[in-house]
Amino acid sequence: MTVTGIRQLTKQKIEISLDGQPAFVLYKGELSRYQIREGQEIPEELYREITGEVLIKRARRYALHLLIKRDYTQRELRQKLERAGYPPEVTEDALAYVKSYRYVDDDRYARRYVEQYKESKSRRQLQQELSRRGVPRELAQHALEEAQGPSERQLIRQLVEKKCRNRQGLTEKEVQRLYGYLARRGFSGSDIGAVLRELDIFDKIEMI
Repeated sequence: MTVTGIRQLTKQKIEISLDGQPAFVLYKGELSRYQIREGQEIPEELYREITGEVLIKRARRYALHLLIKRDYTQRELRQKLERAGYPPEVTEDALAYVKSYRYVDDDRYARRYVEQYKESKSRRQLQQELSRRGVPRELAQHALEEAQGPSERQLIRQLVEKKCRNRQGLTEKEVQRLYGYLARRGFSGSDIGAVLRELDIFDKIEMI
């Protein structure tokens, strides 16, 4: 393995590229300690020492530091570790470490997320957002099935009543904005239309 690039990321952090690819990030003092220079061959023993001792401990601490602040899915945490410059094998070790203590758990994440937002977002939107965060479809579906919350139409009614105090005085443009607001949250057109009619906004729905 040949050092093909040494790039300063911050005042203290240096990105090392090996054989033309970014490999890992070290602190400035570590660069001097290991006497890493561009064009130098990195012995396998030194690479194992850096990745298997220094970076693994650092990645585990970093993962724990992130999880203290808030919950992450496995995908989100993997992305954070990768963006911090940790090699794939170090990233996977850190993930396995926090998973072994159940500090990261996609099933728990999905349940908590659904519980927190079930009264403000549609099931479709919850499914989409959990998928975007990397929660497997079956876990998201299970969390949605177990959640006890209002029906889609009850939720639409609650959102409309909260957003529009004077529903009878709505203009056509305001109804259009309201419809778009609800549609962006994943509610179906038929459910939106039914609730708006129930709330006597039916006379302005034809132009949507």
